[in-house]
Amino acid sequence: MNTSSKLFLALVLASFIPIASAHHGFSAHFDSSKVVRIEGTIKRFDFRNPHGYLYIDTIDDAGEPVVWVCDLQSRSQLIRKGADETLFTVGESIVVEGFAARRDPQRCEFGVGYFADGSSFVMRSIDEASTQFADNKAEALPEGADRTIFGTWIRPGLSDETSGRGRVTGNDSITAAGEAAVAAFDPITDQPSIHCKPGSPVRSWSPPGLATSIHQDRDKVIIYHESMDVTRTVHLDMHEHPSDIPPSEMGHSIGHFDGDDLLIDTAAFSTGVLVRSILHTDQMVLHERLSITEDTDRLHIEWAMVDPAYYAEPVTGSQELHSTNRELIQYDCVAEPPIGYE
Repeated sequence: MNTSSKLFLALVLASFIPIASAHHGFSAHFDSSKVVRIEGTIKRFDFRNPHGYLYIDTIDDAGEPVVWVCDLQSRSQLIRKGADETLFTVGESIVVEGFAARRDPQRCEFGVGYFADGSSFVMRSIDEASTQFADNKAEALPEGADRTIFGTWIRPGLSDETSGRGRVTGNDSITAAGEAAVAAFDPITDQPSIHCKPGSPVRSWSPPGLATSIHQDRDKVIIYHESMDVTRTVHLDMHEHPSDIPPSEMGHSIGHFDGDDLLIDTAAFSTGVLVRSILHTDQMVLHERLSITEDTDRLHIEWAMVDPAYYAEPVTGSQELHSTNRELIQYDCVAEPPIGYE
């Protein structure tokens, strides 16, 4: 842990006064050990966010016609791979290898599609069940310029080794009230993204294949997350949160610079999901430090959530993002499940 990280955590711990008495994941929806092969005809292609869907007319083992629905990456992620609404053509034959859904016998996550002309499209490798995202190139800096927190950023990759995510700590200090909330939480149906909601600032930093831009406008820092088209405003001219701010998923943010680092304090949250299945009450306070790593020129986000009602200790974590020259894509989320076919 570097000096700035230690100071950041010390500030968080100093503000923590105890009160007396896990992008919904692939594994929650699909089974990587159960590969399915579907041969049929393309019935429909939904090219949208937060997920695309491919519908395939086929015949089941009993000889009856059925429609399989296979989940795809989001429209934004597919565009970055060079795909568009013409990726799949209704009426054409296709063979899809994918991964079986845990709850629906005619549902899968798309892995590889093989077209009649001999071409193919890979979204998730079958041998390793690893999602394939578009390559990323860093935005070039003017000669002699140093990287700052301002610019456009994207998550390095998906897996633990390339995701840029740091270890989450403090979540094992969950209280009885926190455990009760998690027990009532469905990791599939209650995830904010399927309802086109951002969830929290922590969730907004981490979706793979989706970019974030940061710029300063006088006494405000503006953070735009492609995921859910979220815009956060960090007020540099405030030292306290106004008392009349209505609660929201993203809260109200104030901040200041510590050298080149931006420290953000966010409050006025509505009850919700911090990240994965880590929940919080409307009393949560979130601390973030944005800095540039010395060795890789990445944007490093350290975060610490303080919510004594659900956790006896601060819950902390981090995320690193690559600089990117990718243009931003409007998300235009559609909160509708795939159409069911009999």
